[in-house]
Amino acid sequence: MIDHDASVRWTGIPIAVISAALVGVALTAFGLELARIHPLLAIGLNIIVVAGAAPTVMRWLVTPVWRWAVYGAGIGSILSFVALAALAF
Repeated sequence: MIDHDASVRWTGIPIAVISAALVGVALTAFGLELARIHPLLAIGLNIIVVAGAAPTVMRWLVTPVWRWAVYGAGIGSILSFVALAALAF
């Protein structure tokens, strides 16, 4: 189901930005602490965390408001992996 209402887009973008920031900061902070032990441990455990949360989060795509939070969480997790790869090695 696709929303053709433009007001939903302008309401959803701030939700996506906030969820991207929260997920990105949380995963990066968690990963950097694990990187003190071993860099591969940080990336490996973050992959396990994201893979474990993915089935639940993907079910939220059908709900209009939660869809934007899912988009933001996906972007935040990708940015976190990039930051971890740059900072951990």
